[in-house]
Order: sequence, then structure tokens, then C-alpha cells
Amino acid sequence: MRFQNPANGHIEEFGEATWLWVLVGGPFYLAYKQIWLHAVIAAVLSLFTAGLSWVLLYPLIIKWVIRSHYAKLGWKEITEGKAVVRSSSGAPSTDVRILSTPPDGDYRVLGEIMVKLTRWTPLERKYGREDVDQRLREKALALGANAIVNVRYEQKDESWTNAGSIEGRGLAVVSESDTTTCPFCAERIKRAATRCKHCGSDIPKAA
Repeated sequence: MRFQNPANGHIEEFGEATWLWVLVGGPFYLAYKQIWLHAVIAAVLSLFTAGLSWVLLYPLIIKWVIRSHYAKLGWKEITEGKAVVRSSSGAPSTDVRILSTPPDGDYRVLGEIMVKLTRWTPLERKYGREDVDQRLREKALALGANAIVNVRYEQKDESWTNAGSIEGRGLAVVSESDTTTCPFCAERIKRAATRCKHCGSDIPKAA
């Protein structure tokens, strides 16, 4: 489950093994995730039920608890593989290109971004490059980038701590086109042009 704050684009993510973290951490996990109301309720119930509610109740209803919590906050749930995450300015994540080589023309590097997706138990689905790409786009979008270059992936097998993971890294960049819009006729022209080839107007140097 993934939820986005529409105010600033921040995303919170919960894996399919969230029930396991609730089973292990109980109210402490809910407090860590700042779900304060249910952290208090879970703590009180565990006292009256000798911990049975911690073990038998909350692992079963944790998805409902999380969804209701973020719904009350006004956050939007992201449907995996379907939703188009948008920045606070309204730009969609699908606008961010993933390139194996630097883009044509000038570009400006905003910084390196990294995503690591881990399967904590064999019960969780296996993540692929599509999942990594989606999250890389979201991170790049948050930086104001419109492309990611030099993307590389690393798949790791199961270990004694998890059931495998995949990692993706790349450079978030702003690809600056060598064309611009004529201020008089709105047609595309070369950025270095001094006269519009469409309407014949002289282009101010500041354009």
C-alpha cells in the first residue's frame, strides 16, 4: 500500500508484510508510523487482553487501519502500477523519461537518486524493474527533474534477513531543449535564433 500527500507529493509506503511488523512491534510499530490513535488503542487493548489483541486482532485489520488513517488525512492511495503520481505543481510522473544515455542537447544534473525494494518474507510479491522505475520517476519528479539517466539495477537473492531485493540508481536531470517558443507567433524556433523563421519577427535576446 502506498499513499501520497497531495500537498507536497510525499509518499508513504507499506509492504505486504506490514502485518508481520504489527505482530512483532504491536503499538510501537503504529507509533513509529505516527498512527497515534490506534497506537493508543492497541496499547490499551493489549493490557486488557494480555496481549491477545496485539497478536490476533491488529495483524488482521492493519490494512483497514492504515487506509482509514490516511483517508482521514486526505492522502490519496496509489494503485500499484496504475496510478500516475503527480507533483504539487500537477506534473505527472509519466512525463519523467528513463534513459540509458544522457539526453540530446543541454541538461542539468539535480542529483543522484536511489530506490531499494525489499521482500521481507516469501509471502510478498517479487518486485521488478517496473516497480523500481515507477519509484525512481516519483523521486525525480519531487526534485523537479524530467529525465533520469545512467540508470542501473542490482538484483539480490534471498538472505537470512530477507527474501530478496532489487535496487535502482540513476541521475535525476533537467533536459533543456535547444528550442523555445517564438514570443510573437508561438511557433517553435531554435533557442539561438535571432529571427523567427515562421513570422519573420526579430527575437529579443532575453527570449
